[in-house]
Amino acid sequence: MFRGFLLSGALLLAAILPAAAQNALLPFLVQSVCLDATGAPLPGLLPFEAGCARRAPQRQDAPMPYRRHDWPAAHEARALPLGYQASDAVLGSVLGVPAAVHTFDFGAGQNRRFGVLDDHGRGDGGQVIPLGPGPSFIAMTEDGGGGIQWFLSPDCRQGGRGWQGWLLAGPAATQAWTTRVMRLRIAPSPQACPTAFDASLTRFRRTPLHLPWRDAATGRTGTATVDAIVSEHFGGATIATAEHLERFVLARDLGMVRWERWENAAVARRADLSQQAEHVQREQRCPMLSVSEPPGPGWQMRDCRFWTNFVRAAPGRPLAALDWPRRELR
Repeated sequence: MFRGFLLSGALLLAAILPAAAQNALLPFLVQSVCLDATGAPLPGLLPFEAGCARRAPQRQDAPMPYRRHDWPAAHEARALPLGYQASDAVLGSVLGVPAAVHTFDFGAGQNRRFGVLDDHGRGDGGQVIPLGPGPSFIAMTEDGGGGIQWFLSPDCRQGGRGWQGWLLAGPAATQAWTTRVMRLRIAPSPQACPTAFDASLTRFRRTPLHLPWRDAATGRTGTATVDAIVSEHFGGATIATAEHLERFVLARDLGMVRWERWENAAVARRADLSQQAEHVQREQRCPMLSVSEPPGPGWQMRDCRFWTNFVRAAPGRPLAALDWPRRELR
């Protein structure tokens, strides 16, 4: 009955890739699996629940004791208890480099299915964070609108990979903001090094956080207190002049649990911005957190995803991470 999970125990307890082991941010980038006294994963147990005394990072190629889905809108919770998108935070690779892989797996509408990498243009994809000592950066992303995009920095002009553009956080994050202005530009491939780069104010901090969560099967909700890193990436060199903000919340042992898109009304000048912000609040897909604050006057949250709607594996029936990125990019 437990054969699938017992076989995966050997994978989980094998030596972690050296680059992953050297990354101090790994517990914030990759979700953890709870282990029993023999080192076997415990089906359905979440890292913040009682009984999770031993943990290991979730490997992409290993069976999963739980998956993280987003919250459904309040008026669709009964019809769509699994929400609209699952997101795995797992140990994988990109172009042969160990990486934290955050998948985006749509399963509602347009004939989309959870657990299956749907055809191009229907939203499935994710983002990858190469692992190593020092700060963590998003190197590549894929979605239904932009396809595969690489975030390259000026380092590619000097013969480097150029993966130091989209900064997430540094290993010495404190409760005070660490702020840097990064230079990056989107490219269609890692070889297409741009000739010019754009400025992006980036800041991050570490904070305790009361994190709402939901059980997908029952609809039961609760709150867990977690150690979290908040990372903010602005579409400009200053808060006042930036058009938008993407905010990420990385929770220890859970990975990236939240994404928020904010826009600066003074710069974006969208006629429907207030209506979109009101729509997000009305749907209740993203319960407000203590860190969900506007970065300045006139900023409004236009979109959000909150991956703490947990689907639990049953004994003998483990779950699987989305098979992304495609094999030629691993």
